[in-house]
Amino acid sequence: MQKSFLISLVFALEARARVIVPELTGPYRVGTTVLELVDYSRQDPFAPTPRPRDLVISLFYPTDGHSKHPKNCTLAPQFPPATAAMIDVFINNTGLAETVTTRSCIGSPLSRPDLPLLFLGPGLGNPRLFHSDFAGEIASHGWNVVTVDHPYDAFIVEYPDGRAVYATDSPYNISDDAYLLDYLDARVKDLRFVLDSLENSSVTSQIPGLGSPTSPSKTNTQGYPKPKLRTDKVGVFGHSFGGAAALQLLKEDKRFYAGADLDGGVYGTVVQEGTDSPFLYIRAPNHTHITDPTWAEAWPHLRGFKREYNVNGTEHGSFTDGPILGDIFGDEALGSFGSALGTIKGTRIFAIENAFLGAFFGRFLKGEGGELLDGKGLGQWPEVTLVGS
Repeated sequence: MQKSFLISLVFALEARARVIVPELTGPYRVGTTVLELVDYSRQDPFAPTPRPRDLVISLFYPTDGHSKHPKNCTLAPQFPPATAAMIDVFINNTGLAETVTTRSCIGSPLSRPDLPLLFLGPGLGNPRLFHSDFAGEIASHGWNVVTVDHPYDAFIVEYPDGRAVYATDSPYNISDDAYLLDYLDARVKDLRFVLDSLENSSVTSQIPGLGSPTSPSKTNTQGYPKPKLRTDKVGVFGHSFGGAAALQLLKEDKRFYAGADLDGGVYGTVVQEGTDSPFLYIRAPNHTHITDPTWAEAWPHLRGFKREYNVNGTEHGSFTDGPILGDIFGDEALGSFGSALGTIKGTRIFAIENAFLGAFFGRFLKGEGGELLDGKGLGQWPEVTLVGS
């Protein structure tokens, strides 16, 4: 049902001129699938009427073969219809968002469950779909990546069957710390539930390549154990408030082993109590542990490996897919979104993020590489400055 819905959506989009984002740079071609996950043990704290917490996730992962031009690949649209229409209203550019097409193949089988999982979280008020292009990009370098929508936090969450829920308040305008902590608590619980779900065979059997949902057996038809995702040692990172959730998760759930924050302030008990887990901070200029009071408080309590980098030419919105879309359409076409993207090119910020996040998570989740974090090859990235370690 989900796959046929998404494929029919793509065919509808092909009636209009499609705009395809740049090619992935890693050795793997990438598949993607969307799952709805309902946490029946928890009522949604923000829903206007009582209902279980109902999440949507996307997975991006290496798929069969290394060809970047597979014969049987339907490229996934970046935004489903209701989300595209809402974005077009925001940017006053009707029809633009619905034409954007990613480089990830809908429903292609996940072929490398042995690779580590990375969770990627959006900023407060934003849907996971603002990071689909980078999720595909980093997956192409050998990672299984999960992006998660947080209902009534994101301005829209659109489900695979076409339903949508909208934020009842504007998270962009929240200044009450207690309310921010409510959102943080919900996000942390959401991500822990998603990880729990990815340990459940009834969920993973819905992921192409990981087995049949109707088979009770623990083995596949050849008698081999069904493949499982690596859920015991996971990386987590996010943009803005997504980075705050990443840091708090390191304190609350040891399955989340290493984390990173892309230009976000930090909140929660971890700020005072700290963590021993490895943590990476990538920032826009003039936004450091010296200038940001939340980060200044948290920094000395990070007791494990830590690095902080500034990236010249960036602004807060640079750490989304926005710069890639700005390269294609021009920043002016993206309205207010375009004004917060900085001067850096989309392909360049993706390369920087991929290099530094890849080095960081490679060292702590794969046990390989990471020399860039010690300064080797830093000269290849003149936009990047080490601020703290």
